Amino acid sequence: MENLLRFDTGLMIWTWITFIIVLVVLGTKAWKPMIKALEDRENFIRESLEEAKAARKEADKVASEYEAMVAKARQEAQEIVAAGKDTAERMKTEILNETQVKSAGILKQAEAQITTERDKAISEIRTQIVDISIAAAEKIIVKSLSREDNERLIKDALKDYGQN
Repeated sequence: MENLLRFDTGLMIWTWITFIIVLVVLGTKAWKPMIKALEDRENFIRESLEEAKAARKEADKVASEYEAMVAKARQEAQEIVAAGKDTAERMKTEILNETQVKSAGILKQAEAQITTERDKAISEIRTQIVDISIAAAEKIIVKSLSREDNERLIKDALKDYGQN
């Protein structure tokens, strides 16, 4: 143990020489490749970060385009629904108008038919009244008037009645 604590100049010189040789060998054979490997790794990481930033920008761009497309599709869908509602409302109005026109036509036709039937019934009633009146007048006045006189009197009475 005593030898270890003693100072030896030769040993110190050889230790320094060995240290410098090891330092030179490590510097040329180990340090340069390690530094180059570290620099390569740093460059790879830097490029990866730049690629990730570019990819993120592209993803953000695609996401914003997608959102714009979705918003446009929603708006188009709303426009289609609104157009459908407008078309349905217009068709409803047209159908109602057609129905009103047809019902008014049917009502006019029914009124005309009622008027025709009423006039026909009145005419038939007048004819029957004339026949009944002639028959009654014949029976009452058979002895005093002739048939031609009787018909003339009834026709004159009916003319007067028709003008009233």
